[in-house]
Amino acid sequence: MHVICLTRPTSDPAWIRHLPVEFRPWGDPQALAGADFVFHVAGLTRGRSAAEYLAANADSTRRLIEIVPSGVQRFIYVSSIAAVGPNPTAAPMDETTAPHPYDFYGQSKRAAEGIVLEAAARIPVTIVRPPGIYGPRDTNLLSVFRMAGRFGVVPTIGGGQKHLSLIHVHDLAEGLCRAALQFAAAGQTYFISGGNYTMEEFAAALAVALGKPLRLLHLPALAARLAGEWGQLKWALTGKPQIVSRRKMRDHLQPRWTCSWEKARLELGFEPRLSLEEGLRQTAAWYREKGWL
Repeated sequence: MHVICLTRPTSDPAWIRHLPVEFRPWGDPQALAGADFVFHVAGLTRGRSAAEYLAANADSTRRLIEIVPSGVQRFIYVSSIAAVGPNPTAAPMDETTAPHPYDFYGQSKRAAEGIVLEAAARIPVTIVRPPGIYGPRDTNLLSVFRMAGRFGVVPTIGGGQKHLSLIHVHDLAEGLCRAALQFAAAGQTYFISGGNYTMEEFAAALAVALGKPLRLLHLPALAARLAGEWGQLKWALTGKPQIVSRRKMRDHLQPRWTCSWEKARLELGFEPRLSLEEGLRQTAAWYREKGWL
């Protein structure tokens, strides 16, 4: 298998530099020549304006689609649960749930989905919407691991019955491959998830993974909003994107971000392989190996 990775001048391919990957410059009209499958996994998750998100997530998707050769077997776009928005009801969302993205990030991912579907008449396309992704190299949950390891607490906004879907990066990779290889997946959209959990269940799994007792630290909504505004101010002063930001706190204030992967199970044969406990244990081991934890 020959793998091509498109890079920008600002890209840091350190994690894959040792792999048998050919690097080609993003923006080269011939960069995808000879490609059989194209996985569009890039995206901006920390931006400060609608224009910034749209430029990175929607406009870049259009430019990439335009250079995909007509003979490609599948174009797989990695969208997000945010393209649909938080749950409108208590039930996990599925592919029939009407999209209602409520922030700039989700709106830009939804716009990119539309661009991908417009290209379906020329090339076979499949859209995958993962929920929260965790595993080796992820930094979004690193602060949670550190607080749990150092102080024995798992922060949560509101009650412990907040619901969220998570997927380990290895399971997501498996799902993406299945979405690419199944003929019937062309033109389809799938949620691919590893499970739905309350914050209490997440904290219990993390306690098993770290081998120490943990308790939930309940943060009031006002404190979360203030933390988000502080992160936004710090971002403006330093120019460095912050994990704790206005958008992230708005996300955490939603009571449910859950989805069903039943369609992927039936049509792709997808089933998550890693339990939450095992996935978190592997993640913690990787953090320790790299000196992050």
